[in-house]
Amino acid sequence: MSKLIVSANSKNHLIDLLKKNIDGIILSIDKLSVNDSFYVDISILDEIDFKEKEIFVSLNKLMHNNDLEHLRIVMNKLKSKDVKILFYDMAVFNIAKELDMVDKLVIYQDHLNASILSNKFYNDLGIRGSYITSDITGDELLDIKKNSNMSIMFMVYGYIPIFYSRRYLISNYLKYIGDKKKGNEYSIVSDTGIEYPIDEEEYGTTIYTSKEVNLINYLDKINDIDYIVMRSNKINDDKFNLMVDKFINKDKMDNCYLGFFNTKTIYKVK
Repeated sequence: MSKLIVSANSKNHLIDLLKKNIDGIILSIDKLSVNDSFYVDISILDEIDFKEKEIFVSLNKLMHNNDLEHLRIVMNKLKSKDVKILFYDMAVFNIAKELDMVDKLVIYQDHLNASILSNKFYNDLGIRGSYITSDITGDELLDIKKNSNMSIMFMVYGYIPIFYSRRYLISNYLKYIGDKKKGNEYSIVSDTGIEYPIDEEEYGTTIYTSKEVNLINYLDKINDIDYIVMRSNKINDDKFNLMVDKFINKDKMDNCYLGFFNTKTIYKVK
């Protein structure tokens, strides 16, 4: 049976979620992660009672040379903690290897980790966990689970990042047209009129899916996936809490956006 892992929008929201019948929480570490609405210092691990929930610490930023000292300090502290580490950049792997903590790692590379062979590659390096991209179908997800030795994570609810740039795209565009930034709510509109939320934060800009993916009607199909993930980013607390309860109860819902879950994407080279 899958374990339910969630993220939070604030410290108070985190405390509320820990009271629910969830199995774990994702914490994004300040200065070392992206694509979230709530970033924390590593000290939060000692400040809050996590009620024996599993803790996933996100270090999913593309690291630069000036990040490495802070990254090493954080990972040294995490070595003695009962946590798993979501990572993107192989700098995290190299430091984990030096510190003999590779067994804590979960490869988390958004759009890249999409095949049985890629998971075999990371597993051969000693990595035991894999957060699979949402760019593939449910059948492909199950094939990876069946044919790899990895503990698999997969997102079942929330807005999916579809594009990330280290550049400050909103600020640069507004500067170009001679305008000033007003608030933090922006979107980019396609030729067909679909609006995609776009967020600019300290370490870059992310464009998200036009609406949240919701796989609540397919929980039985992916029951063998080790961890199913609900992300709260861009969703208000009350709505997210309600959805967590629905996923716990496996309630059925209508008109759910499924992303690529039932849609094969085939590109033919001309």
